[in-house]
Amino acid sequence: MSSDQPPYPPQQPPSGPYGPPQGTPPGYGQQGPPPPPYGQPPQYGPYGGGGGYAPVPQYVPPAPYASWWSRVGALLIDSLLATLLTIVPVVVGAIVLAGATETTTNSFDETTSEVVNGGQFALGIGLLLLGWLVGLVFQIWNQGIRQGQRGQSLGKQLLGIKVIEMSTGQSQGAGKGVLRFLLYAVLSGACFLDVLWPLWDAKKQTWHDMIVSSVVVKA
Repeated sequence: MSSDQPPYPPQQPPSGPYGPPQGTPPGYGQQGPPPPPYGQPPQYGPYGGGGGYAPVPQYVPPAPYASWWSRVGALLIDSLLATLLTIVPVVVGAIVLAGATETTTNSFDETTSEVVNGGQFALGIGLLLLGWLVGLVFQIWNQGIRQGQRGQSLGKQLLGIKVIEMSTGQSQGAGKGVLRFLLYAVLSGACFLDVLWPLWDAKKQTWHDMIVSSVVVKA
């Protein structure tokens, strides 16, 4: 075969009754995009297409995050209010207990206490338990029910901050508010890092915030 023979012409798609159907979209029969250069990995979109991975959207609160100091200040105010409610029955109970016991010291400087009035002693113990119970009920109402329904305990209301649900931006409700308070009592009692965690967390969350999906923001 002679080398002067021209190359074969490019094949054209058949026309007529055997050609592509009417309404064929542009680009029918064309090749896809060229492969990436050698050594360069292909780029995939969120569903396998081009354009790279879509970034995960970052959570943006509806208001600025509350500072760590304002949270601690609100906690101290709430604790002080609970103490003021419990101090009366506790002090009275301690006085009653003192009157129900008698302390003696022998020649060896050994001190012993003896209950001289059983009824009065029981009353004193009851007043101490009542003071503890009043403080607990107040904290469950203030930092659990009230804060869950309104987003604010009395301390948080005074300092202008509130607790919200991350997914809705609204108050979490009484049930989740009580759960959040109980988690705070357990986690902060077991490890003080729970209270310190907002100092370096991006969302300024404590551990109990993370569990119930809450953040504390300015009201």
